[in-house]
Amino acid sequence: MSRNCFSYDTLILLLAFIICDCTRQETASWCAKPLRPELSLYTEVETGQSWFKVYQTGDGVFAIVEPYNYQEVISYLIVGSKRNILFDTGMGMGRISEVVKRISTLPVVVINSHTHYDHIGGNHEFDTVYAVDTAYAHHHASSGWAHTAVSYEVTPKAFCAERLPELDTGNYTIKPYHDKINRYLRDGDTLQLGDRILEVMLVPGHTPDCVALLDHQNGYLWTGDMYYEAHIWLFMDGTDLDAYAKSIERFANLAPELQRVFPAHNKPVSLPSHLLDLKAAFDSIRSGIKTEDSSFQSGYPEDTSAVQFTFRDFSFLIRRELLGR
Repeated sequence: MSRNCFSYDTLILLLAFIICDCTRQETASWCAKPLRPELSLYTEVETGQSWFKVYQTGDGVFAIVEPYNYQEVISYLIVGSKRNILFDTGMGMGRISEVVKRISTLPVVVINSHTHYDHIGGNHEFDTVYAVDTAYAHHHASSGWAHTAVSYEVTPKAFCAERLPELDTGNYTIKPYHDKINRYLRDGDTLQLGDRILEVMLVPGHTPDCVALLDHQNGYLWTGDMYYEAHIWLFMDGTDLDAYAKSIERFANLAPELQRVFPAHNKPVSLPSHLLDLKAAFDSIRSGIKTEDSSFQSGYPEDTSAVQFTFRDFSFLIRRELLGR
């Protein structure tokens, strides 16, 4: 089990208030906030849903975006000829299962990039979940996330309530789904979708249960929260910088064969070359070449100080004690 799961769940709310992220920031009205211009580069798929926006971002790849909450989380439906993979299920505010059915009626297997609440919210809506066999993942699958841990997500500053008039914000939780788990994944496992094969990569670092998916044939990589174009969070319970370094080295080694990278927040497509930049940037921090730009009080654990390192396309927020400085 993670070092202090109870503290982790209860203090996550404090984190949301303290951290200001210029690419995942609070705004006075998420109803008035314009969509990211990068979304216009892709073909939108109409689903009849007011909460989700869906875009085809690759061959048989559909980005299911939740742009009306400050997390701006992105789940992906990866379509095969016999079955589909849903990589993450988002905030659990709207019914993501209804969106999936509008895109494809084939059987669906849910796999999560990791078990933070903004990626497992809709797991309970599906019958088949493949999970990682770690104590960290088991905890969240069994317990979900209590209202006290996620209540900030449904405040006026954090989301557009007009898009979800039916949502009971006073009782918003992330529901458990342990009874839906049918299989535990190992590094190197292959997932047969018919005409498409995906490779499972276990890539701990951000959390102990991080998963990436690789489509060798098309040159696609889904990175979850291990990489996205914003502040990459490396300060929460379960973060392991040594594991993160090894995992992103695997990403960098794959970069020459990739065509597209699909992150879990903000922008649905990134350049494979960013994975080389990611490794180089992180190496410069670990070696002491890159110095911190600013600091903030993370609020977790025990209100310890974390530091920010800024690069061109992304930045890192790292708990100071993990750096050993």
